[in-house]
Amino acid sequence: MAKGKRWFKLDNAAKLYPAISTDRWSSTFRVSAELNEPVDPARLQQAADRVMPRFPSLMVRMRTGLFWYYLEEIKSPLRVQEDTGHPCMPFRYHQDHGYLMRIRYYRNRISAEFFHSLTDGSGGFVFLKTLTAEYLRLGGADVACENGALDPAEPPDPRETRDAFLDMPLPKVRISRKEGRAYHFPGTREIPHTLHTIAASIPCAPLKAQAKAAGATVTEYLVSVMLLCAAEDQASCPRRRLLPVRVSVPVNMRAFYPSPTVRNFSSFVNPGFDPRLGDCPFDEIVREVRAYMAYQVNPRLLSATIATNVADEKNLLIRLVPLALKNLVISSIFRKAGDKLVTATLSNLGVAKMPRGMEKHVRRFEFQLGVPSAPLYNCACVTTGDEMRLVFSGNIREPTLPREMLSFLVEQGIPVEVESNLEEEG
Repeated sequence: MAKGKRWFKLDNAAKLYPAISTDRWSSTFRVSAELNEPVDPARLQQAADRVMPRFPSLMVRMRTGLFWYYLEEIKSPLRVQEDTGHPCMPFRYHQDHGYLMRIRYYRNRISAEFFHSLTDGSGGFVFLKTLTAEYLRLGGADVACENGALDPAEPPDPRETRDAFLDMPLPKVRISRKEGRAYHFPGTREIPHTLHTIAASIPCAPLKAQAKAAGATVTEYLVSVMLLCAAEDQASCPRRRLLPVRVSVPVNMRAFYPSPTVRNFSSFVNPGFDPRLGDCPFDEIVREVRAYMAYQVNPRLLSATIATNVADEKNLLIRLVPLALKNLVISSIFRKAGDKLVTATLSNLGVAKMPRGMEKHVRRFEFQLGVPSAPLYNCACVTTGDEMRLVFSGNIREPTLPREMLSFLVEQGIPVEVESNLEEEG
């Protein structure tokens, strides 16, 4: 370690990502704020310079130790850049002083991208709101430091850089998550570093009404729609054997164990069903998803699954295995499993609460997942006011999942406005 520089251990969720990253792929995501006026790059740089010291766990580069990776402080400023090319491209440890995040601007949009070893969607969203609020203040706006927008003038709270997994009451029992391969929509895989995006704006009122009529939350409803589209697509494709359909749903652990950490503090569940058991109509899919989520999304079971990972991390034998060998084993396991276990991911950040004064200047927020490791489409969403913004991101040319999913919503009487960087989508 360099003398005099602060460093951080990777949190429990972060340890996976550097081991499985390659030149062609790394786990990234993006959060964006769309303003009502064009972005001033000079002012955005000034806001970034003021805000970054408030987030010491983001001002870091990845370093390699003998047994584990670790994060080392960067003292050089992070330069904002114009948003060109595809979003969420892999990070290069030797570029941009080693920063594992980016700040981009394009027309009215401010975006922040993160390597998943730094933070999760909730932590990234805190940074984006803090950055956007400071940018607006520098332009003369009166924006409060609340609702996730931190005060850049205050020193960092040590709890914000804490590995919150260490503070959880973990049970001794461990729960295995062994699952078999899941169905993937067939498609033509794109060349590396290509990410197709399809963004849909949906009014909340009719979406909530349909979810309520189905007896589900909005997230459960969207997961059910995704599963239905996958099952119907698989049924229409001639194949030797059917595979289960599953959707990975990240779960914010802060909902159960309140923590101000801006590092990773999330888990996941994989609701789905097995078409080999027979046809499953939509209302039955909804019931199964509701039952699964009600059982799995609770602190006892989530803590038990996290306890399995923590126990492996604390195992003396594993700790003493050299990092190079750890990477070999982890990457081998990920290649055999990884995204192959799920049909897609749906990540919902929920309702974006703005600090006072920001609503006059921000039209909407947006959340986007990066390039999947397997050939498929994922979906991320966030709600601003009375609009939900869904962003599908994928590395296959055929947008079957987003097309079928959005068509289903339209058939249910839910208006959908679509934008895309796909040529065939216009």
